[in-house]
Amino acid sequence: MGIVGGLLFIALGAVLAFGIRIDNAGALSLDIIGWILMLVGALGLALTFVSWRPRRRTLTPDIPPEEDDRGPHMRDAGPPP
Repeated sequence: MGIVGGLLFIALGAVLAFGIRIDNAGALSLDIIGWILMLVGALGLALTFVSWRPRRRTLTPDIPPEEDDRGPHMRDAGPPP
């Protein structure tokens, strides 16, 4: 859904829940539809932010650059087999 979609659902739901007052005899209430849209938007935003967090930590080099001038992640592999 993304951030824009979540905010759009929340805004549309708020307009339906708080901004429109229509007395209809039908079974669907605009207030309830507005609250449902706001809930869906909030869940979409929460899922978007959860999926953005880093999944694993960054790795640090085994040998600090000060100890070895060849740079990080460079090790002596030894003689060929």
